[in-house]
Amino acid sequence: MNNRKIRIKITSYILGIILIFGIGACVKDNFQLDKLAKAEWNPNLAVPLVYSSLTIQDIINKDKSGLINVGNNQFCSLIYKGNLFSTTASDFIKIPDQQISYSASLDASQIIILANNATVTASYSQTVNFVSGASNAPKVDSIKFKAASMSISINSDFRYTGQILLTIPTAKKNGVVFSKLISLPYSGTLPVIATATFDISGYTFDMTIGGTTYNQFAINYDLTLMGSSTVPPTSLNKISITGAINNVKFDKVFGDIGQQSLTLNKDTIKVGVFKNSIAGAISLVDPKVKVTITNSYGVPINAVLDQFDAYTPGSPAYAVTGSPNPLPIFSPNFNQVGQSLESSFILNNTNSNIVDVIKNFPRSFIYKLNSQTNPAGPTHANFVLDSSRFKVDMEVQLPLWGTAKNFVLVDTVSFKMDSTVIDEAESVLLRTYNSNGFPIDLEIQVYFVDSTYKKLDSLVTPNQLILQSALVNTTTAQVISPTEKVYDAVFDSTKLQHLKKTKYLLITAKASTTSGGTKNIKIYSYYKLDVKLGLQIKVKKKI
Repeated sequence: MNNRKIRIKITSYILGIILIFGIGACVKDNFQLDKLAKAEWNPNLAVPLVYSSLTIQDIINKDKSGLINVGNNQFCSLIYKGNLFSTTASDFIKIPDQQISYSASLDASQIIILANNATVTASYSQTVNFVSGASNAPKVDSIKFKAASMSISINSDFRYTGQILLTIPTAKKNGVVFSKLISLPYSGTLPVIATATFDISGYTFDMTIGGTTYNQFAINYDLTLMGSSTVPPTSLNKISITGAINNVKFDKVFGDIGQQSLTLNKDTIKVGVFKNSIAGAISLVDPKVKVTITNSYGVPINAVLDQFDAYTPGSPAYAVTGSPNPLPIFSPNFNQVGQSLESSFILNNTNSNIVDVIKNFPRSFIYKLNSQTNPAGPTHANFVLDSSRFKVDMEVQLPLWGTAKNFVLVDTVSFKMDSTVIDEAESVLLRTYNSNGFPIDLEIQVYFVDSTYKKLDSLVTPNQLILQSALVNTTTAQVISPTEKVYDAVFDSTKLQHLKKTKYLLITAKASTTSGGTKNIKIYSYYKLDVKLGLQIKVKKKI
């Protein structure tokens, strides 16, 4: 392998180690070495590698579970969101297909009229029991169908041509009553059969029978028979009607929705900022949990948080206190049909234990919510639309204002390096220049460990601050000016040989806010961390 290829390969491996500084950097063509002039750079290979300028947005964007909010004054907060509960009307109002069945015959006077070859009209009425669901189903006063069809099948054993006028007096669309005419042509054979299907989408059915009941409506049948026959009718002749209302989708339902219990299984909101934390102390001045409740059901709803805990694996759950039970929920009235009403509450440092909760580095919030409609009992003052929704959203707000002391993060990265490449290098020097505009001291250490996690070597010798806190105005808690530091990491022949056995990089970072974590600081979006990296590689001479 020639020296140029060796240098390129060594550079690529060392660059992978560089990334443990958590930079997520961008390479700049115009990188300058003016800040790296601490020592003479004249070996086999000396190259600038990386120039990175990071803001808090760049750092936090690596946490996929949350987002960063920048206020008007550029002050930053971490936001973690979750939906505690969301249900639509179709979740508990499921209307099955409806069945219709009716049969009728003529009375004695009607038989005589028809036997004399005159036209006879007989009127019948049927009360249909509307099935609005399974047990504890809504008591429907009226329903508007968004989609539905009515199918009718008629079987007549009268030897006469006729027709049936089917009317539902309390079903209307645009003010017009539902009324359909079905012909019964007799052609010499029995039975006389007729079928028809009608679209009843858009029709509103009043199901109170004049305000006296619910879940019922009447169908009127006006049967007309005419013509002549050699076989006179008898009392045994009848007409049979079967039918169905199929594929029901409702637009609006008014009545008593009933006491529906809606239970949500346990769920979580992830808090990624504490994902790799293992020790230390952190205290935020003003953390919050905001719960927002949105309801467009015209139904009273009672909801309680049966469980609301902060949780970190390996530790007991930590109950979050202060939530109102029941939750404040507003329901629209008949003058607000189609509107969504919103209510909310906030748990903060004055009405809850959220400050202490955050001190425990929670990696998630676990919650369970139960709700019930019409908690006070039956009422016919309910309504729901197909678009009605009841939902509860939670937002964990972590304003970056507070202190941290010896806050330790640990991560492990797989590592593999070609031993032949290591054997070609005599030494490697990695030089970093940092300009830290954050009010945070940061010690970084990288341990090279084998497959059993036995430590073989370390990158930073001796342990020291890699990033030194910027200078802070103690009155405003804002940064006055950044601090600068140059650090050289030397990979001598011994350290390079340790890389052969290395299977993992064990990365630790210990952070403390300025003044040893004793004074509150604030993080703003304009704070920056500038890092420049240069690499010097000395390749063994060929003999």
